[in-house]
Amino acid sequence: MVSSPSVLFARLMAGARFRHLQAFAAVAEFSSASRAATAIGMTQPAVTHLIADLEQLLECDLFHRHARGMRTTDMARELLPFVRRALTALEGGAEFVAHRHLNAHSVVRVGAIHGAISGLLVRASPVFSRAKPDILIDLQEVDGTGGQSALMAHREVDMLLCRQPDVIPEGWDYAELMQDRLVVVAGPAHPLVGRRGLRLPKVLQETWLLLPSSTNAIRVLEEMMVAHGIVARFARLRTRSPSMTLTQLRSEHLLMLAPYSVVRQQVDLGLLVILPVQEPMPYAPLGVLHAGEDLGPAARTFLEFLRRYAKQHA
Repeated sequence: MVSSPSVLFARLMAGARFRHLQAFAAVAEFSSASRAATAIGMTQPAVTHLIADLEQLLECDLFHRHARGMRTTDMARELLPFVRRALTALEGGAEFVAHRHLNAHSVVRVGAIHGAISGLLVRASPVFSRAKPDILIDLQEVDGTGGQSALMAHREVDMLLCRQPDVIPEGWDYAELMQDRLVVVAGPAHPLVGRRGLRLPKVLQETWLLLPSSTNAIRVLEEMMVAHGIVARFARLRTRSPSMTLTQLRSEHLLMLAPYSVVRQQVDLGLLVILPVQEPMPYAPLGVLHAGEDLGPAARTFLEFLRRYAKQHA
């Protein structure tokens, strides 16, 4: 009879060590106990013992043993992402402590959507770091409202740069930082680049980059096409990859509707061009959700800096 999840967890807490996880991940990567041992600075017998010990704790086989090495079982392949996340989190914690000891007096944990990073943080963060070299900004990009909610629920960030949510969580405050708008962008070689006073109906008849259906901009684009009676023409590729998006726009005659904040960096670098569409297209502004009264001194310093910087460089 297989033990319940609570029993397995209790057994792991009592008998497993991080070395077990490290050995498991290494053997899964190298398909060999000896090569894994060399990679993590252990002996082959020690790695073999750790794997056998972990299999006993979990009541399952993690590897198929054969003459040329070790091959992961189905159970191991599905378990591996959890183990790697645990090791990555531990490594991040070690880096955090080391930086606090050696370089910084304080750390500010910041989550941000892509638009906030490209539209604000790429310009603001270097300025802040030069002014406050003793404060470390620990930044992670957040994708979607689910990821934002998880970070706030577990208090994994001090602040979150995003658009205003429908519901502000208990204990958090929201402040608007900068206005945003939707823009039509293309690669520098697109035939419409250089034209003046482009009307929206003409632009809508072009071929567009197909964005994921969950993207707000694509819904706005489709609504505008319906309102003007235009049949949409999209490229036969849908992607969330920024590098692939940029490549498509620069290599083909495609247009993309996106918040200015999202494409601002590429526009500033001359990689993309904003077409002068006459009709204005306002969009939800960027702001910051922060932990209110629970903010520490370093986080408050960074928050006040962001407010000043956004006001001066909107």
